[in-house]
Amino acid sequence: MSDEKGEFVIRLHQAKRAGVHHDLHLNGESWTVPKGVPTATSQGKRLAIKTTHHTSEQARFEGTIPDGQYGAGTSEVIDEGEYILISSSPNHRFFQLHGSVHTGNCYLRHWKDNLWLCWRRP
Repeated sequence: MSDEKGEFVIRLHQAKRAGVHHDLHLNGESWTVPKGVPTATSQGKRLAIKTTHHTSEQARFEGTIPDGQYGAGTSEVIDEGEYILISSSPNHRFFQLHGSVHTGNCYLRHWKDNLWLCWRRP
């Protein structure tokens, strides 16, 4: 058991190229979640696409990213807080979120290439 603590940020990103999605940031590690980060176990597994690392400043960016730049479109933070990393390996992250919207256990599991699955766990 790891019990490492860190900061998480979830942004609503209305990108011109990738469409509307959530960005999940865990201490610099980042995933794009096209159907949004699940808030309940009943929402099932969702695709999460591993992206480039983001600094804390990049993860918290709110506003408009200009055309021609990576991620062009609008971005707003919809939740942030602390997470506790329960277990981790190159192929999975099991963590507990402590935010105002997203609370409880969450799991990321590597599927193939840069594709992961994200779901809530009891």
